[in-house]
Amino acid sequence: MIASIRKVLLNPLFLLPVVLLSVFVGVKYPAVGIALSPVGSYYISLMKMIVLPYLFVTITLGIARVASNPKAAEYTKRIIFTYPLTLIFVAFFGLGIALILPPAGYGDASSMAALGNMVNGSSSLAHGADEDTISLLKTSDSHTESLKILDRFVPNNIFAALSEGDTLKVVIFCIIFGASMAKEIDHNTEDLFDMFKVVQASCVQVIYWLTLLLPFALFSMVSTQVATVGVGPLMSLAPFMVTQIGGALCLIALSVVIIAARARITPWQAAIRLHDTFVLALTTQSVVACIPTAIREMTVKLGFSTAGADLLLPLGTTICRVASTQYFVIGAIFAAQIYGIDMDLSKYSTIIIFSVAAGIASSGSSGAVTVVLISIVLDALHLPSEAIIPLFIAVDPIVTMFRVFLLVLGTCATTAIIIPRSKLNNGEGVTRVGLSTT
Repeated sequence: MIASIRKVLLNPLFLLPVVLLSVFVGVKYPAVGIALSPVGSYYISLMKMIVLPYLFVTITLGIARVASNPKAAEYTKRIIFTYPLTLIFVAFFGLGIALILPPAGYGDASSMAALGNMVNGSSSLAHGADEDTISLLKTSDSHTESLKILDRFVPNNIFAALSEGDTLKVVIFCIIFGASMAKEIDHNTEDLFDMFKVVQASCVQVIYWLTLLLPFALFSMVSTQVATVGVGPLMSLAPFMVTQIGGALCLIALSVVIIAARARITPWQAAIRLHDTFVLALTTQSVVACIPTAIREMTVKLGFSTAGADLLLPLGTTICRVASTQYFVIGAIFAAQIYGIDMDLSKYSTIIIFSVAAGIASSGSSGAVTVVLISIVLDALHLPSEAIIPLFIAVDPIVTMFRVFLLVLGTCATTAIIIPRSKLNNGEGVTRVGLSTT
């Protein structure tokens, strides 16, 4: 019964009218859209509430399995080789998309004038920027200065990292903890592994139940975003959004092709089996919330090794930030076009290098914080970021949807490249909710 209801509620033919209705409410009745904002916030909080313990046990188990696996050295080599090459490829791909589809448009006078007014702080931006945005911009310099390597990677308090949702520090702790468990495998350790598996399966079940509330949360989030952002800034920034979304969709399609090739099925079959991951990525706009479902579908439905997926999906979404890297490249090209900068090979190289660096620095960040990190690239180009960042924040609720989608699917693709398919799972699909084991 629940499975049938869930199938209806998560059907795109049902979710599309929900989205259209939420847009209508956000435009015509913005007060209602803003009033509904707590519903979406509570839903994301519930997802994160259960996902954080899931991440803890899943990454720890994944590390312990891989560290005790004779092929651990092979995994490590593949990770070191695959992740950097993926980020470099995505940066060049983003540059190519920005050159084909200029994010500031093709030089249309009215569009450029509107963008110029927005950059110079005209009233058209006021509709999309609130006090929180202004406060964020004022602190962007101090935030960037605080991005020290040790501060970003060393978890001095794992419980604080868990409560604050700092996934990067959680991953670092779980890597160390899981590796130490793998070195001390005995009867007691096996009992702890079994307990972790129970917690893992229980978390997956709770998330499965929470997806039943997704249409209601989706209506709340979309109507709130439309009511807050409005349609003014969106019209002038349409070329920027088209470039970002177009580039993301191309890489998403490539990711599905890679996953299908590694799973030895057609791209359409791969897309069908990743249906729940697609829906969650597009609607929740939370990478963390997508990880349990992505692991379940990659292992149970597509037949990839559970030990590798448990490790690499959380690790990849934290470290191999493909979506942020492409976002920074296109955003930097947009800023250069707005300020009339003559681009040459050295400037393009600067964008590539610093976008990859900013993508890595964005580990554990999301939303407006990720947008602010584009200042790393703009500073390298000697462009002022204070006027450009508000534009990106104004349309980020729409762009974020596809950025999260790309990050989740891109991580699934890199995971499919690195790990093998499980010999115990033929990929034909399993109806149970829990995760399979190898």
